[in-house]
Amino acid sequence: MNAKRLRYSPVTDQRNSAFILYGHGGSYNHGCEALTRCTIALLRDKFPDRRIILSTHFADQDREFDIDADEFVERNPSGQSNDETYAPTIDRIQLGDICIHVAGDNYCYQNWQRYAALHYMSLNRGAKSILWSCSIDPEAIDAQMRAALKSHHLITSREEMTYKALLSHGLTNVVKVSDIAFTLSTVHIDFDMRDFVALNISPLVIRKKPLVKTAFQKLVDYILDETDMGIALLPHVVNPVDNDYDALRAVDVRDSNRVMLVSDKLSAGQYKHIVSKARFCVTARTHLAIAAYSACVPTLAIGYNVKSQGIAADVKMAEHVIRAEDVFAELDIVNAFRKLVLDENAISKKLKEIIPAYVGSAVNEAALEVLAGGYFE
Repeated sequence: MNAKRLRYSPVTDQRNSAFILYGHGGSYNHGCEALTRCTIALLRDKFPDRRIILSTHFADQDREFDIDADEFVERNPSGQSNDETYAPTIDRIQLGDICIHVAGDNYCYQNWQRYAALHYMSLNRGAKSILWSCSIDPEAIDAQMRAALKSHHLITSREEMTYKALLSHGLTNVVKVSDIAFTLSTVHIDFDMRDFVALNISPLVIRKKPLVKTAFQKLVDYILDETDMGIALLPHVVNPVDNDYDALRAVDVRDSNRVMLVSDKLSAGQYKHIVSKARFCVTARTHLAIAAYSACVPTLAIGYNVKSQGIAADVKMAEHVIRAEDVFAELDIVNAFRKLVLDENAISKKLKEIIPAYVGSAVNEAALEVLAGGYFE
C-alpha cells in the first residue's frame, strides 16, 4: 500500500515501553546477525531512551558478537509447544511494548506458526506487533497465514515480489522497504588478496538440489583453470547443523595458493569488508549477496526461495540469479558465472547508480510512525 494513503493516530506515552525483538536464531547465522544488528542500530538512533530486549535461540552467540541489546531472553528448548518454547519471551511482553519479528524469510518455512504464536500473544498482552524486513513465498500464503499477516500492526516487505503478493491478498498494513541489512557497516579486517572471486555455498542449498555441489566444484575448477583470479571461500552461516564452513572445506582446491578458506569466526561486518574487495561474488546465502550488492560487486545468487529472486529484481540483478532447482547440468553455474563476467562493467555501473538510494530506503516514515507507537486505522 502506498504510504501516503496511511493514517495514524497517537497513542499513550511510550517512554516506559520496550522493543522486544524475536525470530532471531543466533549470530552464528550472520544474516540474522546483520538483520538484528542493523535493526537495533536504527532503534538506538531513533528511540535512544527505549529498552531493547532480544529473544534469541543462542544468547552466547550474540554476546560473542557484541549485539547491543539491553537484555537477552533465550527460548526453552525442552518446550512441548510454541507457548512453552517461547514462554521466557512471552513473560517479558507488557502492555504498550512493541514486538518486532525480525523476520527475514521465517515465513517461507513450514514452522512459521511458531512465530505467529508469539505474534498473537503480543496482541493478547496489548503490545504492538510488527513483521519486519520480511520475504514471503506467495504460494505459501493460505487462509491461516493470511489471517496472521493481516493482524500485524505493520509489515515491512524487503522486496517487491513479497510486497505485491501481500497486496494481492488484500493486506493494507504493508509498506515496501529494502532489507535493513543493506545498511550494515563494514568492519575492517586485514585481507591481502586482490582480483578475487568471493564464493559461498551452503549445506541448505545442497540439500535442496545435490547437483549444486558438483556444479559449484566445476565453478572452482573453471576459475582456477580459465582465469587468473583468486578465490576467497566465505562462510556466512556457521551453525553446527547448517555450517557453510564444512561445505566449503570439502571443496577440492588442489592446494592452490590462489584459494583462501576464510575464517568461520568473523562478524557480518568483517565478511562484508572482505566481499566488498572482491571483483565478483557467487553466493547461496542471501545476506552475503546483500553485502556484495551494497558494495556494488557484480554478484551471482544461487537462490532457493523468493528472497533471493525478489531482492535481485529490486536491484536490477534478476538475470543473475540461478535457482537451485534450475541447476540441471554440471556446468550451469559456470555458464551463469561466465555471463556475469561478460556483463561486469554494465553491472558495476548499474549498481553504482541504484544502490545509494536503495540502501536509503531500508526504513520510511510509515515504519517510523508505527515504531513510535502509532497504528494503522
